[in-house]
Amino acid sequence: MAGVSQFGKGLVERELTVMYDAKWIRSAAKESGLIERERKIDPLIMFWTLAIGYGSQLYRTLTELKREYEARGNVSISDSSWHDRFTPELVKFLKLCVIHGIEHISQEPSRILGPRLATFRDVMIQDSTIIRLHESLAEKWPATRSKRVAAGVKVSFLTSAVANGPKSISILPEKTSEMKTLKIGPWIKNIILLIGGFL
Repeated sequence: MAGVSQFGKGLVERELTVMYDAKWIRSAAKESGLIERERKIDPLIMFWTLAIGYGSQLYRTLTELKREYEARGNVSISDSSWHDRFTPELVKFLKLCVIHGIEHISQEPSRILGPRLATFRDVMIQDSTIIRLHESLAEKWPATRSKRVAAGVKVSFLTSAVANGPKSISILPEKTSEMKTLKIGPWIKNIILLIGGFL
């Protein structure tokens, strides 16, 4: 595979090439606009340089990554041309890659739901809590369950069981009903949604 074969494939590289095949990477590059804006970029080489070009190091300079890209692609590019490759489209492309990786891992045998739930991609958990604020904020954030002047907000969060992290956090007036703390949209397709207070 371009960008990987020159360095051989260890266990991690083999798993990654299964997860990120060349066809998917090129499709994601088109979807993100990466190859429309920067036609000289080879998305395969760029991806593998950024994904495994760090080796055992936790930090690499842009110059070191450029050398890695040149070695993988057997090309020579100027520093300015290399720096110009770090665009919003590249960020969008890398975000698509991260999401794809999370979805791929969630489908591994240890994480696959039972046959009746196989169509679901994730389990989302939504909950909220009331936080009391200093009374000087009562005019902007009035508390609803207090016998004296008080301030409070409702903090609502949506977390992903697959990603093991938050998807969104909202700060709302305390009086906001639980059903209004969550905006339902296309993202809910193939998702199991658990709402706190109704479990």
